[in-house]
Amino acid sequence: MKKMIVCPKEFGNTYKVCSYVSNNSDVKLKVVTKTTEYDLPYYDVIILASGIYVGHVHKNILNWINSIKTNTINSNTKVYIFFTWFGRGNSDKVAFNEVKNLLREKGIKLEDNYMKCFGKGFGVIRNSHPNEEEYINVLLWANKL
Repeated sequence: MKKMIVCPKEFGNTYKVCSYVSNNSDVKLKVVTKTTEYDLPYYDVIILASGIYVGHVHKNILNWINSIKTNTINSNTKVYIFFTWFGRGNSDKVAFNEVKNLLREKGIKLEDNYMKCFGKGFGVIRNSHPNEEEYINVLLWANKL
């Protein structure tokens, strides 16, 4: 089974977790750029990854989703999402629904089984996250997909 994780940038909490998953599994890590195009029909599983910013996913992930052309993802491909977040309210559910609705407009189903872990913020919020346990939990989740 061919898996890809799409990360919005090459630094930060989300990138650290995505790198860990990629380095310890067969999941290919791809970082979104302005000219990002992937052979989407090649993958059986696509994991979108993002921090949550006031209930929204990173703009690079939103732009990437908007750039997907109709019928470029195989109908059998499973699409999931992974978040790093500060744990505020239901911002994870709001961000999940944002992505779900965008993908639905493209005819792509976002699976309900999403993963999240805490992220360190501004050097003071959740300073010890993501931690080793969270890295391992995300890896185990990705391997089961």
